Amino acid sequence: MRKTLLVTSAALLLTAAPCALAAEPMTMEQMQMQLEALSKQVEKLSTVVEEQNRLIRKQTANLESQDAKLAEQAEKLGKQSSVVETLAAIKPAAGEEKKDAVKITMKSAPKIESADGKYSFQPLGRVHLDYTYFADDVRDNPNNVHFRRARIGAKGDLGEDFNYKFEMDFSGDAANILETYIAYTGMDFAELWLGNFKPPVGLEQNTSTNYMEFIENAPVTNAFTRGEIIGAALKGGGDNWSLAGGLFNEDPGTNTADEEAWSVDARASVDLLKDSPDVIHLGLGGSFRAPNAAAETVTLAVRSAGTGANTVSTGAIANVDHAFVYAAELAGVFGPFSAQGEYMHYEIDRDAVATEPEFDGWYAQASYFLTGESRPYKGKTGSFDRIKPKEPFSLKNGGSGAWEILARYDTLDLNDAGAGVLGGETDNMTLGVNWYLTDYIRMMANYVSVDTDNNAVSPNDDPDIVTLRAQWDF
Repeated sequence: MRKTLLVTSAALLLTAAPCALAAEPMTMEQMQMQLEALSKQVEKLSTVVEEQNRLIRKQTANLESQDAKLAEQAEKLGKQSSVVETLAAIKPAAGEEKKDAVKITMKSAPKIESADGKYSFQPLGRVHLDYTYFADDVRDNPNNVHFRRARIGAKGDLGEDFNYKFEMDFSGDAANILETYIAYTGMDFAELWLGNFKPPVGLEQNTSTNYMEFIENAPVTNAFTRGEIIGAALKGGGDNWSLAGGLFNEDPGTNTADEEAWSVDARASVDLLKDSPDVIHLGLGGSFRAPNAAAETVTLAVRSAGTGANTVSTGAIANVDHAFVYAAELAGVFGPFSAQGEYMHYEIDRDAVATEPEFDGWYAQASYFLTGESRPYKGKTGSFDRIKPKEPFSLKNGGSGAWEILARYDTLDLNDAGAGVLGGETDNMTLGVNWYLTDYIRMMANYVSVDTDNNAVSPNDDPDIVTLRAQWDF
């Protein structure tokens, strides 16, 4: 390169020389000086060219290195693509999914569910914290705060046609099995339940305690119906009707040396306003009950509040062969207004005793939502459902929750003088206010005025009771 520049410069010099001689003759000394100047310029140009050639060689080397790295990465990607294609070609085992094998959702509690929806697990629980105050009349009753219910459990599906539920209660420093069953749902007309659950008699009794309007059920409900006991039942229903019947035993904690109690229970209901947002509910129920063979007794008794002593009681009625219970239900929902009532009749058939005691009772109640909500009704089970406030309570967002006012009158007569049973009569008037903060949190306040007769456990004991409840569930 350097020689090329020198030759080029000399050629330019020789070309320009005739012009210069033509213009003005130059001496040899002057020509020598010009040649030396040109030589220095050529030296500088040569240095610049060498530096440029060095940079070019360096950049070429960098490009070759980058090409090698790209080739290496391309080779690795090719291997990874081969692995992915191999895995994608593997078929899942029977009953499994290639992706999304488990779905997890969250509402009031997390729910874990298989992708096909056939298997699931959802924890559940409820807490009812009560305060009870007695303005005593004849007998001294304790004022206290206690957990009326403290339950934990789970529910879900065990395949395409089976579901389950398990629930324990830990209130009162004891553990009790409550609603625990497995149900077969593969029949078109009904579900088959087996386990520990409530017999299907009574509207109030078969509405969840999370949705009951008053803190206490009516005395007739508490006296004539039963909580969860072991049994098997068929339960069917549609949009506006329900039908259930089953064979039942006793509480799961009962274990006797003789034949245990058993019963046959049935209930039917219909909503006469099927295609309307309003509801007119009619229901009928009945129960045939054989007592425990070791005792052959029946005792009917109730208390006016969860922590008080029994207000009326028949004591143990002996020589009982069997008993019949009949129940009639009527309820209506018209926008924010609702009303319901029940009448129940209890008959006892005794061995070798001519007189057969009969008792009855009823209640009537009404409620109104000041905030415009309407009490939800489930036609398939003939029962009421969860209240969902239009504007859940929030100081930040200005929601007030749902507010409900309500009243109830009830009576229970456990007197049958002709049969020699004087268990007493109680008539109660209850006023209440319910505040639903959210779908799952509720505050309740009840005032109860009790009026008993002279056959009550404490004759003519007429206390006034105030009960408060904080309730939450999931």
